[in-house]
Amino acid sequence: MTDGRTRHQLIDVHAHYVSPEQSAQRAQQARARNFVTDPSLGWSPGAAIEFMDAHDIGMQLISSPRPLGPEAARRINDYGAAVVAHNPDRFGLLANIPLGTPDEALKEIARAMEELGAAGFVIGSNYDGRLLGDDFFIPIFEELNIRRATVLLHPVEPAGFDLVSCGRPGPLIEFPFDTARTVVDAIYAQLFQRYPDFALILAHGGGALPTLAHRIAQLGTRSSLVPGLTGLTSKDIEEQIAGLYYDTAIAGGPTALAPLLEVTGADHVLFGTDYLPAGIETIEANYVALLSSTLISSKQLAATTETALRLFPGISDRFRNIQRCSATSFES
Repeated sequence: MTDGRTRHQLIDVHAHYVSPEQSAQRAQQARARNFVTDPSLGWSPGAAIEFMDAHDIGMQLISSPRPLGPEAARRINDYGAAVVAHNPDRFGLLANIPLGTPDEALKEIARAMEELGAAGFVIGSNYDGRLLGDDFFIPIFEELNIRRATVLLHPVEPAGFDLVSCGRPGPLIEFPFDTARTVVDAIYAQLFQRYPDFALILAHGGGALPTLAHRIAQLGTRSSLVPGLTGLTSKDIEEQIAGLYYDTAIAGGPTALAPLLEVTGADHVLFGTDYLPAGIETIEANYVALLSSTLISSKQLAATTETALRLFPGISDRFRNIQRCSATSFES
């Protein structure tokens, strides 16, 4: 936490927002997803700014990551853009892409960037069970690559969730595994080799992926185990995993950071909180663990801001403005 003097140094690339429309729906949906209540409820721009001011955060890139149809995606993106328009120095929008309908997804990518001023995008880990290596998504990734877009990959419940969840909410077990599942699928499809000009950020430190990375690189290139290999080598797998970006949301402790920093460098780590769905108590504990970590230095943590500005150049001027205002307030 800060000492009461707001410095606004960090950019939170993993924060969520809830529209009034979603608030009405999500309370009813919570039990179907094994929540007692939806932990996102109670979000407001004002509360988010108070949270940022208390945690040295200058800006949040807000997203609504659940898979949506085209009309719902447009509505949630419009609401997010309105939040940003009212608080341009404190928020940026990661627009929801309706990947389940590729033609409409392409239209929404263009609209979000050209009309809404979105900083980037958010996608889920699967769409009706389709993982991201599926050829169904090729036109979308081609467009994201052409636009050199930055995308946050946020996990959702996998296909067969009722069978594997042990009756517990997705964030507990299945979210980390669905991140690994869909990224491995994309690696085998050589997605990141074919489309090297878009950047992908994995939520929650990549979930289970860093822990499994060495195993996948070693076992996953054996043709006797994996059918249909197309010349993919262990080095290819390691390089693709290392080239991705990872946020620290619910991943600031040593058991998450150690394997992450084994597979990539600190220059591919971004600051994230998972505000508000993770819950304030969990967010606070993760924040303290990150600040006191011996695995990532305070200098490296501060450098996550420059990494974010490089990946999201559209927010640079607005973020610099809040830094200037904060510095002036601090000096006075």
